[in-house]
Amino acid sequence: MSLRRGAGAGCFAALFTLLGQVAVWSGIAGAAAGEECGFVFTEMAARSGVDFVHASGAAGGLHLPETMGAGVAWIDYDGDGWLDLYLVQSGPFPPDGAGDGAADRLFRNLGLNAAGEVRFVPADAGGLASGYGQGVVAADVDGDRDVDLLVSHYGPTVLLRNDGAGRFAPAEPLRERESEEFPWGSSMALADADRDGDLDLYVSRYLDYDPAHGLDCRRDGPGSPPEVCDPSLFLGQHDRYYVNRGGGAFEDATAGAGLDGADGKGLGVVFADLDADGWPDLYVANDLTLNLLFRNRGAGAFEDQSLLSGTAVNRNGRPEAGMGLAAADLDSDGDVDLIVTNFDVETNTLYRNAGAGADLLFEDVSAATGFGQPSFNLLGFGIVAEDFDRDGALDVYVANGHIFAAPRRDNTDHRQRDLLLRGAAAGSFAEVRCDWTDRDPLVSRGAAVADYDNDGDGDLLVTANNGPARLWRNDTGRDDTGRNDAAGADWLGVELRGRSPNTQAVGAVLTFSGGLGRQPGRRWVLRGDSYQSSSGHRQRWAVASPGDEAPLGEVEAARTVGARRLDVRWPNGHRIRIVDPPVGVYLVVEERR
Repeated sequence: MSLRRGAGAGCFAALFTLLGQVAVWSGIAGAAAGEECGFVFTEMAARSGVDFVHASGAAGGLHLPETMGAGVAWIDYDGDGWLDLYLVQSGPFPPDGAGDGAADRLFRNLGLNAAGEVRFVPADAGGLASGYGQGVVAADVDGDRDVDLLVSHYGPTVLLRNDGAGRFAPAEPLRERESEEFPWGSSMALADADRDGDLDLYVSRYLDYDPAHGLDCRRDGPGSPPEVCDPSLFLGQHDRYYVNRGGGAFEDATAGAGLDGADGKGLGVVFADLDADGWPDLYVANDLTLNLLFRNRGAGAFEDQSLLSGTAVNRNGRPEAGMGLAAADLDSDGDVDLIVTNFDVETNTLYRNAGAGADLLFEDVSAATGFGQPSFNLLGFGIVAEDFDRDGALDVYVANGHIFAAPRRDNTDHRQRDLLLRGAAAGSFAEVRCDWTDRDPLVSRGAAVADYDNDGDGDLLVTANNGPARLWRNDTGRDDTGRNDAAGADWLGVELRGRSPNTQAVGAVLTFSGGLGRQPGRRWVLRGDSYQSSSGHRQRWAVASPGDEAPLGEVEAARTVGARRLDVRWPNGHRIRIVDPPVGVYLVVEERR
């Protein structure tokens, strides 16, 4: 293994260590059916010790908040190299305002046992957040190299500080300059938006919802049964943007940053550098109103580019019911594309980044790529992009479930199967129907991807509203003994460790050449995505081995074999290159002067 310094003054060296060797399994447990679909996932929640059931707290009042939660975060809270799980709890509703609601749950990952399986145990980690929980995001916000948590509620958003000794300090509510009587936070995202070195926070907020609203909502007139009122009957709340003043001390800077007009019933949010100028831009998925895209003009000041960028509406010029979203390079051209989940009959949306240079322009290609049509009868919430089958192209997983107990349309149910789309390197998608995606549908909400068993592929945690969490272990490509067919040498994993206070190098860009696929694979280090959830912090690529056949018959893909290199652009713009990085392990790259 060798290292070549990047060009430019003040370059950084890098420190590498190897983390999480390939796990060798003694066998595949449970019902890993549907191998003919090409993706094999095994539900491991009960067997691994993840015993969690979300409680909506519904008591007959038919309140909208009861239908919307809740999320999940992958977090290595104890720093042992194994990803732990934080699951957000809700009920009862309405909350009493004293913070005495149901407490969230944290499960510690114990790593591999003697049988080669991972076990989780409930963690005694101090006072976890309580109240009517919605979303969560995990990141080191105070720069002490311990991962903290931010949790949104129907109520105040709170910070849980990790003390570095395996415990969290009591929740600290974030202060707002102008607070609503009934604040309702949803998804959150973090980035160094003003490039002062620490992470700033955006909280999407949903409706101005008073539990005593006095509305009596019935679909078919006065004699029909009452039901949950439609979100269109309520005004949206203003989102909140908080600047980190150092040490995780957040200050509400919404108006000063040019974001005071963000009141569009926000449910999903992501920070990503969409125009490749080094400043993280902001995209918000809104329910029933225009989605919002804000270009970062520098120093954390934003300008609204929603309509001009093409991301506010679908290709027919209509706003949709945006829920969750993800940002990734889905067509392998090196820039960030956006995917949004929507209501049934709307289809999910893929906005392809069509900008050049400083342009910020997107095109709705949902129909042309095959991305949208499979979701027509489904209502999507959580969404993640990951190369689940390690063929070099990103696939997409969507968590589905309706907000109405008795949906208004035929072929649409309250409990719904989740959606799996197989991706191709050029950015097209095809639905994959597997036994495990269709069996025992739930009212799914959050979805987060991470490699919890350190074997080099992406696993899934999917939450359900008023139902059990499911832990899907990715067993795609394993033989009958549980061993990976490629003996562990078909993937590269990377974990970046940045300089304090941005210790997770949020905003860094990684490009790997020598993997499977037509072009070098590019990944962005983001915090907060999907719906009310937070995926793992490590990056993965499929690796081409000598003699591998290029998956699409591409000559240029074959030429990359034997010429592996990893390029890292740190958040401050400095670059390094690692030539011939080792495969079958997680490579920890530390930012140095």
